Amino acid sequence: MLGKWTALSRWYGTLEKWVLVGLVLFLTGFSLLQIVLRNFFSMGIVWGDTLLRHIVLWVSLLGTARATAENKHIAIDILPRLLPGAGKTVLGLVTDLFSFLVSLLLCYESWVFVINEKGAGNFAFSSVPYWWLEAIFPFGFAVMSLRYAHRLIFCLSSGRNGGQTCKLS
Repeated sequence: MLGKWTALSRWYGTLEKWVLVGLVLFLTGFSLLQIVLRNFFSMGIVWGDTLLRHIVLWVSLLGTARATAENKHIAIDILPRLLPGAGKTVLGLVTDLFSFLVSLLLCYESWVFVINEKGAGNFAFSSVPYWWLEAIFPFGFAVMSLRYAHRLIFCLSSGRNGGQTCKLS
């Protein structure tokens, strides 16, 4: 079962990378278009800035989820350098468990936020509701939660170090 989950995680990771590349290319191209329209034609797409702000959120949360998968997120690693092997393992598992719980909590709270936004019925632009654009919050935190849970299960079942050498990609 863990092998199938790992294969699915790798497939999703590839998809995630391509979505990130597409979003960054769109962000760059659309920003350039807005700049050209404003500077040379004294006009711009009215809803463009709102869309760009939300694309930045999407890139940030998907990028954070990707960093979680590759174990390249921001970390303070002074304590693992000072601890012996068993201490590193325990510390790695504890930090992954804490990160899982925090991600799960943020997933739940962002889900409540999106549900409230849906109930408010506000639109970002045209007929696109805000909650469509903000749905990345619970999705991103859910992906991070699943990744931390997968890492914990993988590391515990294989006996590897949760925070240092036990890395999934």
